[in-house]
Amino acid sequence: MKYYNYIKEKLNREPEEFELHLFSATYSEHCGYLHSRDLLKLLPRNGAVFYNENAGGIKVGHHAILFKMESHNHPCAVEPFNGAATGIGGIVRDVLAMNARPIALCNSLKFGDDKRIVEGVVDGISNYGNCIGVPTVSTEVLYNKRFTENPLVNVTAIGIAKFDEILTSSNAKNGQYLLLAGSATMKDGMGGASFASKKLSDEKKENKLSIQIANPFMKKKLIEACLEVFSRKLVAACQDCGAAGILSSTSEVAFKSGTGVDIDISKVHTGDSTIKDFEIMLSETQERMLFVVEEHSIKEIEKILDSYELEYSVIGKVTDSGHYLVRNGKKILADIPVSILVTPPAVNIDFTEFPINDPPLKDINSPYIYNQYDHTVGTRTQYQPDDCPQFNSLYLWEERCSLGIYTFSSNVKDCRTSILNAGEFLKQKGFTPKGITNCLNFTNPEIPPTMSEFKKTILAIKDTCEELHIPVCSGNVSFYNESSSSKIINIPAFTMLGIK
Repeated sequence: MKYYNYIKEKLNREPEEFELHLFSATYSEHCGYLHSRDLLKLLPRNGAVFYNENAGGIKVGHHAILFKMESHNHPCAVEPFNGAATGIGGIVRDVLAMNARPIALCNSLKFGDDKRIVEGVVDGISNYGNCIGVPTVSTEVLYNKRFTENPLVNVTAIGIAKFDEILTSSNAKNGQYLLLAGSATMKDGMGGASFASKKLSDEKKENKLSIQIANPFMKKKLIEACLEVFSRKLVAACQDCGAAGILSSTSEVAFKSGTGVDIDISKVHTGDSTIKDFEIMLSETQERMLFVVEEHSIKEIEKILDSYELEYSVIGKVTDSGHYLVRNGKKILADIPVSILVTPPAVNIDFTEFPINDPPLKDINSPYIYNQYDHTVGTRTQYQPDDCPQFNSLYLWEERCSLGIYTFSSNVKDCRTSILNAGEFLKQKGFTPKGITNCLNFTNPEIPPTMSEFKKTILAIKDTCEELHIPVCSGNVSFYNESSSSKIINIPAFTMLGIK
């Protein structure tokens, strides 16, 4: 493993093989943000709420509008339908984990000349979003041949919750229990975090093992069950099982809460008798959530989950040890200080510059694409997509106001202008810009000029959002968007929200 000596030094012992599997995920670019984490600290947060949680947002009256954009670029290049569908499923979990009902989806797509990818991605987004009853209200689609092998699939989920009922992942306390709810853990999505942290391989079969399998009907049941459980104040903290599955969800809860955890993987409900210990920890099977609960709440939660025909298992406890302990019955598989597990080493960053000469992008936001999506379900949508598919508005009856939504992209050179134009667009529609989310899509950060362009983008976002007096509420970074024969155009994507 790349960081073996670093891990050995930090642990002051030889790491076990099982532990190295855990580090391979938490020290990946996708989970650890090795190249971007310090630069991301520059982004303005004043006015944002919960920006350190699963999804940040803005406060509107007595409610919070939580929203976040993420990527599923690599999976969509390999298996477009499930790649796009599970991208929707994954981003919906981020707002759901905070007790926010998902009320809208947005997508920013970049395609090349592969018709199979275009049709598969659009089908995946529409199938999943339509089945879970969340409208897709804002769509941007751009074309350049450099996205043929490396499509960009960025999706935003928007949710609403009462401000004083928001759940976080940082409220776990010693003695509470870890309850895993939802789909049985399988081998799908194995190594997804590592897969997203390297350029695409030509080994399609190998890559397909890293793609999750979508089940929107299970997700719909999970959404409603979670919101019912949350409404009864039965959960102290919550985290979705995203990249690196049980590992990432439990370690994040422990790190943010300043606690430890004791996990027994023999208790995890699985759907494959051949699944290995490390696969249980790293599987990215969709439609799963981690609840942190008091012992007296477990029976009532189980009753609710039974009513929705959802599986569940109590897989461990929160401790005050500060250690990440994993067992299989009585056999200890890992015993690692949480801070070491979730804090990757610093990396050398090369900011060498080259002239930026991005090729043009063509807008292909055709009716064929946005008409695949149900944009009216939920009865909040105020506009048809035909005039401007990138823009729509939702009526927030809870606060008697409208939420303007605009999704857009920019090349590195024009980032400032694009954000200013988006703010002006919302103002012309009568909305006051309130916040923004982003997904920063770049090539290999270890090869110049990727990081110089990334830094320019961060500084442009910082300066422009400060000028507009809006915060960056949430976001995502996607590196390594390249294959053996091509690279993408470095391009940030955004969803901006406004209130009227």
